[in-house]
Amino acid sequence: MACKVLEYSGQWVEVSWKGVPSPGPLDIVALVVPADADLTSTSITKYKWARESDVFSRGAGTLRFRLLNMRADMRFVFLRNGTDFPVLAAKGEPIKVANPNEPTQGHLALTSNPSEMVVQWTSKDSQAPLVRWGSSPGKYDHLKKATSLTYTRDEMCGPPASTVGWVEPGLLHRATMTALKPAARYYYIYGDEDHGFSQEASFTSSPNVGPHTTVKFLAIADMGQAEADGSNELSEMLPSLNTTRGMLNETDYHQLVVHNGDISYARGYVAQWDAFFDQIQPLATRMPYMTVIGNHERDWPGSGDRYPTQMDSGGECGTPYERRLAMPRPAEDKPWYSFDFGPIHFTQYSTEHNFSKGSEQHDFVASDLRAADRRKTPWLVVGGHRPFYIDSVNDVPPDGDQPVAQALREAFEELFVQFSVDMTWHGHHHSYQRSCALQESKCQSAYADGSQAAPVHLVIGHAGAGLCFNVEPQKPAIWEVVDVSHGYMRVEANGMRIKCEVISDADGHVMDVFELIKPADWVPRDPADYASWRPASQAGAQPVDVWLK
Repeated sequence: MACKVLEYSGQWVEVSWKGVPSPGPLDIVALVVPADADLTSTSITKYKWARESDVFSRGAGTLRFRLLNMRADMRFVFLRNGTDFPVLAAKGEPIKVANPNEPTQGHLALTSNPSEMVVQWTSKDSQAPLVRWGSSPGKYDHLKKATSLTYTRDEMCGPPASTVGWVEPGLLHRATMTALKPAARYYYIYGDEDHGFSQEASFTSSPNVGPHTTVKFLAIADMGQAEADGSNELSEMLPSLNTTRGMLNETDYHQLVVHNGDISYARGYVAQWDAFFDQIQPLATRMPYMTVIGNHERDWPGSGDRYPTQMDSGGECGTPYERRLAMPRPAEDKPWYSFDFGPIHFTQYSTEHNFSKGSEQHDFVASDLRAADRRKTPWLVVGGHRPFYIDSVNDVPPDGDQPVAQALREAFEELFVQFSVDMTWHGHHHSYQRSCALQESKCQSAYADGSQAAPVHLVIGHAGAGLCFNVEPQKPAIWEVVDVSHGYMRVEANGMRIKCEVISDADGHVMDVFELIKPADWVPRDPADYASWRPASQAGAQPVDVWLK
């Protein structure tokens, strides 16, 4: 049964069995990590139905699996009676991991400094992790030692994260490449001298911040992951493979991925984080992968989130997300931040934490919007997870789509109009939706010079998780597009124009395309002027043009 040694992460193996009496439709071939795990207290990592084998009816068969390096020996087992009440029938020999410190799960992230790039990766217990980089293939002129952290079972808030979903996550390494020239190609490897390095990867550093820079990037929410070998652990998220492949095919033309919440859908199972980062590694080692936290990363009763009865994180309560994804947040469990990318200022916030007026997070958003220098970044995009406006019939409090959207608008809509936010990008509802320019649930006409009077709101939660069909039978008038199918968004922007194309991951057709345009001769107000400006609806006047001529 299977190989005896896993030589590298992602290795394909064959698993064979014979002599099964009365083979049945609920027989399973499953992977267990670690090899000596007690199946009464540890979940299987993934599985296939034995009936998928061509000769299953003879009590024998062969199946193929793709194995990841999870830093521990593993084994296959044969189970009967399905997944709900499995009965162990046979064990294979342990599969040894040749190099538990193989550097895996590489991914990049921006910092608040455009001349920097963070790389993160995972190994078992490497004590001298580092990154090497340079401007030519195979020539690494620079070296930076990494810092390492992890998380423990005791830091989890509840099951399954603290019980059957637990597998040692290893050490999570992060190193920052510094003094990078803008929009330059760099080549790098990560790992250590004793245990080996990753294959060489390359990325393009952040572009110059300013209105004369053109950027191209990708945006998604609610993607999750699925196994490339077709195993059934998260088979309902198979479209995530198409989305990932589609984005990967565009890496030569794009510079960034923005993923707004519900990242891996691990929900308390460490193995699902391993699978997610393996899935995105070819993409996320070539461009920075910027995220916000979602309900499936954070929510757990009594843990400090905004939804005191929700258990969506499976007991993780945000810790794996924050340790694994190094966003430039102010502190742990304060997952709000901002960054500039070319002509765009991104304000990223958490819909899972307190966002009401007077909260620390609300103060951050208000201060960040006020401080955005629109001479350098004329476009202002706000990203969160739960939608700000939404076509959904889910109006059940406290966490239904409509009650939360209403609360978000009460907290932020005045600010977003006041500071001329151009768009908001959210997910949570697994669909694609685009509104008109909205204020107080009403479409707003453009100003006389063509500039927007209010933000356009997007829902981009259609990247891979099971779709949400709970939309209104008749599309509400505020929505330009409502499309319940899977895909992702590509964006191209310069100082005068931002173009968004939403791509189907089924066949690559364009689901939606739109442009926002700044007036040709705009000059932004001084940021200090924003403090006294109020929305036209409050002032009782005609819309105020926030761009001075």
